[in-house]
Amino acid sequence: MRDRINTAQRRLAVRRDGLRLTVSALCMLTAIPGALAQTVSGSNSTSDQFELRGTTDRTSSTAPSAASTLYGALPAPRPAGSFAPTSGETDSFAAAGTAGQADPAASLVQPAPEDITGTIGSPSDLSQADQDYAASLARQNARIGTVDGLPLDPSADEPDVPGFSFGSLTLRPTLDQGVVHEAVRYGATKTNRTYSQTTLSGTLESDWSRHQFTVDGTGTWQKNLSGTGTETPTADINARLNLDLFNDLSGVLGAGYSYSRESRTDPNAISGATTQAGVHELRASIGLEKNLGLLRGATTLDITRKLYGDATLADGTAVLLDDRDTLGAELTTRIGYEVSPALVPFIEATVGREKYDQRIDSTGAERSSTTLGGRAGAEVNFGEKLSGEFAAGYVLRSLDDANLADISGLTVDGDLTWSPLRGTNVNIGLATTLESATAAGQSGAVVYEFDSTLSQQIRSNLVARLGATAGYRDYDSGSGRSNQRSYGASAGLTWSINRYLDLEADASYERTKEPGGTDEETTRLGLGLKLRR
Repeated sequence: MRDRINTAQRRLAVRRDGLRLTVSALCMLTAIPGALAQTVSGSNSTSDQFELRGTTDRTSSTAPSAASTLYGALPAPRPAGSFAPTSGETDSFAAAGTAGQADPAASLVQPAPEDITGTIGSPSDLSQADQDYAASLARQNARIGTVDGLPLDPSADEPDVPGFSFGSLTLRPTLDQGVVHEAVRYGATKTNRTYSQTTLSGTLESDWSRHQFTVDGTGTWQKNLSGTGTETPTADINARLNLDLFNDLSGVLGAGYSYSRESRTDPNAISGATTQAGVHELRASIGLEKNLGLLRGATTLDITRKLYGDATLADGTAVLLDDRDTLGAELTTRIGYEVSPALVPFIEATVGREKYDQRIDSTGAERSSTTLGGRAGAEVNFGEKLSGEFAAGYVLRSLDDANLADISGLTVDGDLTWSPLRGTNVNIGLATTLESATAAGQSGAVVYEFDSTLSQQIRSNLVARLGATAGYRDYDSGSGRSNQRSYGASAGLTWSINRYLDLEADASYERTKEPGGTDEETTRLGLGLKLRR
């Protein structure tokens, strides 16, 4: 009987426990929607546990959260103990379990009045390791100050002169005004003069996304202030248009004009003339350039028109020299192979024709001629250290008159710029030209010219220059004249007062020698100002 009573009591206890478990499960299911509503409201959400960058309230920021925002890779953790529910949160859960849901309007969290977006904590909130990391992101190679504490010279960082803008074109003019003293000894005659020299030059450049247009020009006027001597004005202007066509094909259009006066040491100068003839030269050119893999091809057609003015004798008589007027055309073709971007060897062939306006000149000779030439060389481009080209070859000019000998000889041409040290620049130029003669029985000469310039930047605003020139005129064997030699030297200083104004001082010496002829020596000293814009 007792066993039956005990069994019945145990069954009743099991039923009570099952009822309690069921009631607890129902309570938990009822509380789930309230918890979800609380999470949406933001009062106890995952975004509070791992706050996103740029949404952290300053009042809740700590050193670890600021450091994590500085590195920009880790989320900022909540403070310790944030995972444990507070008493308010417990009451919330209890209320949710009772009501079945939470009021969204009541659960919204108002942002702090000093909410920061996209910033980091103050340095005092960071650990020493984080502060060291932030310091490592700053500039490490700061410029060293001067020994005496004076401010650094800002002129070294100043840009070039701005020039004048005309739409997409920029003009940069230069005015050079100087006073020069010249002493000349021609044979046994010595003359001195002091003259004013004004030189106006400038460049006009385009700023186009495609194609390029440039114009370079210079003009020099002289006016005697005292003494005697011949004024020698000069002018030169060149325009060039580079066209980007298609498929690595580019075109070049060019035009130019120059004016100069013949020197009395020129073999074609009029003996006894007080003023030699002025020479006008008009130029035009057209060319095409094409790249085929490593091959570089270029073809250029140059047309030149020369017009000679009158020479003036001591008694005022004018000597007409229009029988020397010519029209010439020259076609040049070059093929190069790019061994590397810094070295391009090439070969070049030239054919030209020069025609005189008068088929027979005053001496009874037909001086029109045909010219053939070839040369080989290389283009080099090693950046600022070395750039330019050098070539050597052979040229032959055949005159139409059978009684005149042909002109031929080796050619050497080049233009190299070398910078062995920063602030030091060396420029070397070589040129070979053919010169026609006007005297009876003479064909002309092969003229070799050499010039070099060394410039050294002593200070940021002071540049020193040294120059040297040499020339050799090789007459044809049937002319009966000895070969002519010339050489010269120059030195100068340029002080940049500011980027618009320079003070220049120059000195030069030139000498021309010809056995059996008249030697000439010229010395010049000049001082002037150069204004740039």
